[in-house]
Amino acid sequence: MGMRLDLFTHVPRLNFLRLRPYGENLATPAVTVWLGFAWVVILLMASLEGIVWGLIGASIVPQGAGWLSPVAGLFLFALMFAIIWIVDASLILSERPVLRLRRGIPGTNQGIGPLARWMFGLLVRVAIVAVSLYVTAPFLAKLIRADDIASYHQRQVEQYFAQRDAALREQINARAAQIDALYRDRTQPLEAQIERLNQSLTLEREQRARIEAEYAPEIAVLRQDLAAAQARFGDELMGRDGRPEGRGPEARKWEANANRLAEALTAKQAEIAPRLATVAQRIGELEQTLSTESETLRLLRQERQQRLDQATAEETARQVEAQPPRLTFAARSRILQALRESPDERGVPHFETVEGFSQAALGVLFFALIALKLFEPPAVSAYFSESLQLQYRKYLAGGLAEIPGFELPEDPAKRLNPVEFARLWQAYEADPDAFHIRRQALLEIREPLLKYQAEQSFEQELLARRRENLDQEQAFAHQRRNLELTAYDQELRARVAQVQAQLDQETKARMDHRRSELANELQQAREEWERHKTQEAEDLRQHREAFEQSQALAREELRLRAREIERLREEHQAAIRQTDRELQQTEQRLIGELDLKRRREALQVRQTGMREEIDRLRGLEARQAADRAVLRESGRAAGARIAALRQQIETAETELAARQTQLATLTRTIAEATAQSAETDRRTIKGFWSRGNASSDTKTLRESTRDLKALEKSERLERERLARLREELQTVETRKLNQDSELDEAETRLSALQARILFYEDGLGNLLSSRLDEDDEGKPVTEGRELQG
Repeated sequence: MGMRLDLFTHVPRLNFLRLRPYGENLATPAVTVWLGFAWVVILLMASLEGIVWGLIGASIVPQGAGWLSPVAGLFLFALMFAIIWIVDASLILSERPVLRLRRGIPGTNQGIGPLARWMFGLLVRVAIVAVSLYVTAPFLAKLIRADDIASYHQRQVEQYFAQRDAALREQINARAAQIDALYRDRTQPLEAQIERLNQSLTLEREQRARIEAEYAPEIAVLRQDLAAAQARFGDELMGRDGRPEGRGPEARKWEANANRLAEALTAKQAEIAPRLATVAQRIGELEQTLSTESETLRLLRQERQQRLDQATAEETARQVEAQPPRLTFAARSRILQALRESPDERGVPHFETVEGFSQAALGVLFFALIALKLFEPPAVSAYFSESLQLQYRKYLAGGLAEIPGFELPEDPAKRLNPVEFARLWQAYEADPDAFHIRRQALLEIREPLLKYQAEQSFEQELLARRRENLDQEQAFAHQRRNLELTAYDQELRARVAQVQAQLDQETKARMDHRRSELANELQQAREEWERHKTQEAEDLRQHREAFEQSQALAREELRLRAREIERLREEHQAAIRQTDRELQQTEQRLIGELDLKRRREALQVRQTGMREEIDRLRGLEARQAADRAVLRESGRAAGARIAALRQQIETAETELAARQTQLATLTRTIAEATAQSAETDRRTIKGFWSRGNASSDTKTLRESTRDLKALEKSERLERERLARLREELQTVETRKLNQDSELDEAETRLSALQARILFYEDGLGNLLSSRLDEDDEGKPVTEGRELQG
């Protein structure tokens, strides 16, 4: 036992959390993968249980101790995680017993007893899982459906507040209806008055726009003519465009035209000003009245809104404090039950619901763990076999060297791997004698093979030594070749330097010889140039003397030619002066003719424009006369319509008065008949004739009531007809007034247009007379210039 404890004391504590209590001993790749799968399943199971119970613990804490919620949640998480981890890990780490007894090893995990204990532990784990499925699955369903539960609770809270708000709105609406009924009678007349004022204001603004549009073309033409006349007067006064400067007849004429146009423009503006002032005054009065009425209406609406706000505040203050439903632990359970019983989830198979899914998930994880344990590979069974682990550690320590086949070689590569050791040790445990016999036979069979392997290894080592010697010889030859190449390279460099020095000496000697030859040639060229220079100087002197002689002759000839040119220049200048005088006279004559022509063209353009304006004004006069006739005809038709409407209104009022009289008479009759019928009923004697008289009185009363309703309906229709007739009469009278004012304006415009036509005709006559005067003045001037030229 002491040796066994010594063999296990060096196992790291972390291996127990990794489900590897024996470390890496006998841990084959299959064992590593299987333990990884088991570790993942255990972690999922423990985490799922721990999270569910932790959240449950956090949710059951009272609201007054909110700080205790994370503490309780973490405690329950750690508790359930540790319990599930310990139970599942113990199941995985347990050595599954076998029924087959092994000889010579008493007390091992084999036989019926250990197997029964192991199965009882498995049943206990199944019971734990059943409790988990019954308790944890609903809690897990709550966690999975936390959003649905929160949404359902939120809908309950919203429904509570919606009902509360609806009750408050009903109370507020009742108070608001009372306030609206109180203020409606006060605001409706003001709104009707404001509507009528807006219509009247629109009509007045349209009237002002029509007046401005009527006079706008005339005023624009007058302003244009006035600007043109003032510009022409300025041109005449300043002498622009070739005109004589000063206040001449033409300037005074255009000044008079400008003054006349200014007076006409002033008169036109004075003519339109009273009409616009009257309309503007009416518009101002209407706007003032509209502003007053609007302010009154605004104050009423503001007062109404204040009353509504006050009523809202009072009703809100009367409300009791809100107490919405709380999301407690029991409330979550009730909500989850309500969700299960909802029409959307009713009839759904159990395992397709969230709770069924939770149970299936927990069951799958547990049965996956059971399946892993039941169908574990042989290597895993060997790994969790405590006796096999102990023997393997003894083998690694050399404690099994006395058993054939379990010797511990010094080379780790020749040692038994976990699979071979497990197979050999199980064979040894099953039948040690047979194991020894098989081992002895195996050694006898393997002896020739071992000899052959030794010879093969010797030959391979000999070949390796020969290969090393050849590599060394090749490296030595390569090094020797490199040294020879280096020496040859140095020799080539020395020879190149020697040849280079020899070539430099030969080049220097050739350059010295060539330099002496060039110096001799330069001396000869200088002597030849001196001789040539002397000859050129002599030739130049001779040429200079000949040039001076020719220059003297040229000066004399130039002087004679200058005299001749001076004489010709004087003659030419005299001819030019004579030509300039003739051209000047011709230019003055042409300027006079062009000036006269330009004036005639300007007068012609002005006459054409005035004639076109007169034609346009006459056409406008004809259209305005036609409009005036149309307005007069419309006025007469409106007057006839007004008379007819007044006659109809009088007739309707007469009929209405007659119906009101009939209605009053019939009402009194019905009242008397009702009173008489009531009196008769009180004094009625049971009998055949008394019942007949009562039925006759009732029939008469019913007919009178029917006639009363018919008269009331007829009277109401007559009142509506009378209101329509009065409204139509008011509209026609307003239209008649507008037509009368438009007729007056049309007559005023027609008079102004006729005055303007007379003004343009006078201006056209003045233009014609001024043109005749200019023609008379232009002829003598032209004749005088021609005589002067």
